[in-house]
This record gives sequence, structure tokens and C-alpha cells, in this order.
Amino acid sequence: MNIPKLIPIVVLTGLLAVSCHRPVKTDESFDFETLEAPAGNFTLGISADNRRKVTRGIAQPVALDGFRISSGPVTQALWTSVMGKNPSSVVDPSAPVDMVSWADIQKFLGKLRKATGVDYSLPTEAQWEYAQKLFGDDKFTAVAEWCLDYYDEVPEGSTKDDYFHPMTLMVNPAGPEKGTTRVVRTVLERLPVDPHTRRVKVGFRLVCPSEDKLSEAIMGPLDGAKLYREKIDASSGVPESFTIGDTKFKMVMVQGGTFTMGFNNSDSPYQRFTVPDNEKNAHQVTLDDFAIGETEVTAGLWLAVMGKLPYLNDASELDKPVGNVSWYDCQVFLRRLNAMTGRTFRLPTEAEWEFAARGGKMSRHYGFSGSNDMHSVMWFLDNADSKVHQVKTLRPNELGLYDMSGNVWEWCYDRAEEYTTDPQTNPIGASEGGTRILRGGSCASRWDACRISNRSYMPGKNIKGTFGLRLAL
Repeated sequence: MNIPKLIPIVVLTGLLAVSCHRPVKTDESFDFETLEAPAGNFTLGISADNRRKVTRGIAQPVALDGFRISSGPVTQALWTSVMGKNPSSVVDPSAPVDMVSWADIQKFLGKLRKATGVDYSLPTEAQWEYAQKLFGDDKFTAVAEWCLDYYDEVPEGSTKDDYFHPMTLMVNPAGPEKGTTRVVRTVLERLPVDPHTRRVKVGFRLVCPSEDKLSEAIMGPLDGAKLYREKIDASSGVPESFTIGDTKFKMVMVQGGTFTMGFNNSDSPYQRFTVPDNEKNAHQVTLDDFAIGETEVTAGLWLAVMGKLPYLNDASELDKPVGNVSWYDCQVFLRRLNAMTGRTFRLPTEAEWEFAARGGKMSRHYGFSGSNDMHSVMWFLDNADSKVHQVKTLRPNELGLYDMSGNVWEWCYDRAEEYTTDPQTNPIGASEGGTRILRGGSCASRWDACRISNRSYMPGKNIKGTFGLRLAL
């Protein structure tokens, strides 16, 4: 994960504490470096490359206020300057202190806070992993590190192996209120350790709060109870073009209107299949004007915005759709794109997605987006060999939109809910829940999953090589 370039602060404690908004005493022996972790969200319990689950962990969406964290573990020199002696297994003043228990660290923190006036503490497990994802594994591999939290085997409501169990967003979690062991972390493992235990190569680092708090701009879209959107006038029909770095993309204008959402016989493909229950109760939906991406977000655009690609995306194939991104990853991408452009890019609502896939007011009532001839408009299991293909290589639909059927599944804004027969205006899905909508099917899907009305429900933390996104305004 890349973030805007941070300037590490290398200072005496006096200056460091000013940055944390506390009056302090100045002591040259307390010199160390801190990094600023901005308020944001991430998925706790998954490796930074999206490849592996953290041992004894479970994937869980988390949002955190900003904080400052020491760039490395507390050194033996710093421990000695505060505590007066060095307990480490191998004496080296510049190396991380070890052979210190969680209880020992509380005594150290008490003395350090008294000496500096700064509210230093151990990082919570969520802060520790968030910082590790922001600043890189290399800063977090010298020793295993104590965290503030009591150890909890799995979050409440889940099971040990329940990797994709839908769960709601946790905000500034600090673990259970009581327990018998505390969390010790490495990059890929969480360990329950008695707080009075001293171990070789188990140390810790410091955090202090910052003024960067979770804002409405971050929490609003994550909450999902309100759609943050621009007012779009699509009457001209002229697409709007954007450039990020060397990557160009277009947003196609879609005039609003009323359509029948859900499965109906007038636009079904000419093959037999069983209609899923979640497509039934076709109903009238009215939408305002909006804009939607001409193509799925490409690996090139993701790289231009985020600075690195998710796992399984190839830097030599930047014209393919980005994949292996969760709904929550999409929100991080959108915030950064909006900061770069000053616009309000977002995920399309499910209703906007279906209306656009149908061709909007120009719809010819196809079963797939752009045709009933599936091979001409979509990459799917029969012609794609389960491999993602470059965008804009097949025919577009009536609005000039590519790959709305097939290639990669596309996350929508909405939480999942069943249809009713009631007419709706600008619907945004359920107000609660951790399950989000994916639309369009993929290169690894059967033809019937790529139908315009097909719906898929997935936890927002779910990551897969064929899960991508399309932009909306």
C-alpha cells in the first residue's frame, strides 16, 4: 500500500512531544524517529500483498484515527536511559530491547510519560498492523512486538476458519476488555503471551495520538447510509476525460430515467436457466443523471493512484482491469483519486450499474450488456480461459460502455438486500450489514452469471483475482 510521501520526524523528545501537543522536558537520550499514520481504513488480518491470512487472525474491516508511531522498536539505549539498566539477551545499545514483559513495558511507559508529558503507549494490534502495511514489512521484522490488546482468538460472531464471514466495520478497536494473555505480533502471526513473560527477540514500539481523526469524508462512504455524489448534467452526452500521471480514462454520461430492475422476460438471453430468487420482484426504479466509467478501472489507473499494484496484477499488463481488491480497498483508492482530482468519484449504486449495463434510455433489452451474442461482448468462462483480458477488446453496449458483462466482477456501493415490488428512486441498498453487491460476472464465470440482472452478494472484505471496480460520478 502506498501513501502520500511522509516526512519522518527525527527530533529530541522536546520537539517530538510538541508534535503530539504536550509540554515536555528535553532530554537528548530520548532521541528517536516517528512516522505519521493518517486516519483511514484497511482490512485487519490479511498480509499486505493480499496473499495470506495472518495466523490465528481473521479478516476484519477496520477504520482508525491517525497516530504517530516509532519507526522502529524501542532500542536498548532508550530503555536504559529511562529504566537505568538493560535486560536484553544480547547487549547492543542500538538494537531493539528484548526480554521485557508487557508488565515491564507499562512501568517503562509510566516513567517515559512522566519525563516527557507525552501520552506514549503500546500500539493496539490494529494500529500495529495498519502501520506495518503503510510503512513496509522491513520496518517490522527485527523482533516480535507486544501490542496493547488482550488476546482474542477471533472476533465475536465468527469462527476460527471463517475467513469471509460478513462482519461490520470496527472503529478504533482495542481488543476485548479482559483476558489472561496479551497480543504479540509479527508480520504474519499473532500470538497469545502471558503479560509477565520475558522472551528473546520480543520487543515493542511506541505510539502517541495525532490530531488526524476519522472524518465524514472517510466514514460516510464506509457507513453506506448516504450516497456522496456530484450533481451531474448528462444532457450533452459528451464523455468527460481525465488523466492521472500517464493514464487516461473517460466517464460516460448517463441520462437518468425509469426502468424495470431485476429479471424480466423481455430482456432474457435465449437459453434456459434457473432464475435466482434474489433477481425476482422486478420493480420500477427512477434514477437521476450520473456518469460511469467507460471501462473497468485498469491496473494502470490503480497504479497511478496508489503507487503499487495489488497481488496478481501485472505491471506489464496495465490495460487489463485491476483485480484482487476488496470493497474496502476500493474506498481507499477512491479517496486518493478524489484528493488528486478534486472530484467525488465513487462506486456506482447497484441500480445505476444495472441501468447503465442495460444501455440506459438507449437499451435494446439484451440479456448481456450490449448483445445477446455473448461471445461478442464479454470475456467469460467459455472464451477467456478464466483469464482477465485487456479492456475495450470486445464490443461496447448501447452507451459505449465496455465489459459490463464479464472480465471482472464489479463492486457496487450498496449493501445487499432483497428486492421488493415497491417503486424506488435512487436506491442505495440496505442501511446495515457487511455484505456488498458485485455485478457483471467475470472471465471465470459461466454465461448465466454474466447476465445483466444477475446479482452476487459478498462480504466487503472479500478479495479475489476477479474482483474489480468501475467508477461513477
